[in-house]
Amino acid sequence: MWNSFKRDTKRVRATELVNERIKVEAEAPAGGVREPVAFTWRGQRYEVSEILEAWVDAGFGAGEKTRTWYNRRHRNYYRVKADDGETYVIYLDRSGARRDWILARKL
Repeated sequence: MWNSFKRDTKRVRATELVNERIKVEAEAPAGGVREPVAFTWRGQRYEVSEILEAWVDAGFGAGEKTRTWYNRRHRNYYRVKADDGETYVIYLDRSGARRDWILARKL
């Protein structure tokens, strides 16, 4: 696993890159979009206590020569705080017929 560092005015903390498939439980609030409420990673279940940030990535991959709609990434990202007190970045990969949830990193 690769680690990168995020600078904080009080401390320096490591960011652990993970990029592993996870199982996600998602619910939709009344009239809303489905959001993650819990995920299972390496056999451990984590409840999402707070969604800190959400965004969509519909860009092209690095080095993509043909820029057409079907070559775009279709990902819904969430930066979440889990019940273990840690912060994670997870995303739903909506490319093609796939609907995979990925744990991208542990912050």
